[in-house]
Amino acid sequence: MEMSPLQVGAAETGPASLAIDTAEMDSLHRLPLGLLPLKTQALKRHSLIKNAQLNGVVELFRDGESGSGQVQPDSLPNHFNSSDPELLSDVAMLKRLAAVGSYDVYTLRVALRELDIGFEHFDALKLSPEKYRELTQFMKHYTRPIIRRLFAKDSAQLGSYGNLVEYLRNPDRETVLKELERLAADLETTVNEIPRFLENYGDTFLGFSYFRSCLTESEKRIRTFRPWTQEFLRSPMARDNPALQIRVAKGLQALQEIVESVRQRFTYFDQSSDEFWENPTADSFHRLRSQITDQHASTGSVLCGLVVKFNLWTERFSTRGGSHQRRLEFLESEILPGLNALAETERRIANRYHN
Repeated sequence: MEMSPLQVGAAETGPASLAIDTAEMDSLHRLPLGLLPLKTQALKRHSLIKNAQLNGVVELFRDGESGSGQVQPDSLPNHFNSSDPELLSDVAMLKRLAAVGSYDVYTLRVALRELDIGFEHFDALKLSPEKYRELTQFMKHYTRPIIRRLFAKDSAQLGSYGNLVEYLRNPDRETVLKELERLAADLETTVNEIPRFLENYGDTFLGFSYFRSCLTESEKRIRTFRPWTQEFLRSPMARDNPALQIRVAKGLQALQEIVESVRQRFTYFDQSSDEFWENPTADSFHRLRSQITDQHASTGSVLCGLVVKFNLWTERFSTRGGSHQRRLEFLESEILPGLNALAETERRIANRYHN
């Protein structure tokens, strides 16, 4: 008996039986649909992605020659030529997820609880071991004050933050135990609760460090993208087109403002972390954590936009060449659309954060 498109892959029952690339869990802009409680099994092999126009779409295929085959959630019934109730139920779920600004694991942990769509596999929402190790360099700024306070100096033998937390469950040095008691008194808690506190602290700043790594990578690409674009603006095609010159110049300015604003916010939280360890209290930690988590989703949406656009630029123009016509088409279709909205989102975050 011939199977319908909706039945293909029906034996795949979810995350436990579905092979999901762990690298996809490191992404700001890709959500493997195999994680979700979808009823249409054929969808589970695909991903929900943010495209360069910053829309949430289902990516049905992707390769170097054909590019990316994308379908709006609303168009899935036409794609499958079906009005099956289970498909329509999945479309409603995907439309809600398409409105989420970023698909990083930290934003998803919150969004999937708030959406209440029956998602249960929260243990799958974690970065790959490779990405976790990569973030170690960004975490050092936030872990160094803890180590200095507890050990009076950097303690390289602890290796990772996880090792530090585990060590403090059973400290074997009297001096460390005494400092733990003082820290517990400052935080109005018990020594036994310090590892839990440090886990919360570490998780908060791990997500923050992940965003910082995304910003760092985007900044590198934008530094190369800017002269590439300016070279195009000097071409005969663009030189005598004042409207194009203004439009692209505004786009470059918007990019600069976005990056500078996010960087300033990160610097502020660096300083806030340092100040916290000068006089740690339970209240000051809750304030610091709230400040970071309250703006996490919106910051993720801004960085997601940058990452998507400049990942695509890197793929399309790997040699940083390209004819003037190709550059014009790419700027008009992939870089400029949505950029003003991205800048406006960042301005709203910055205003709320400064106030």
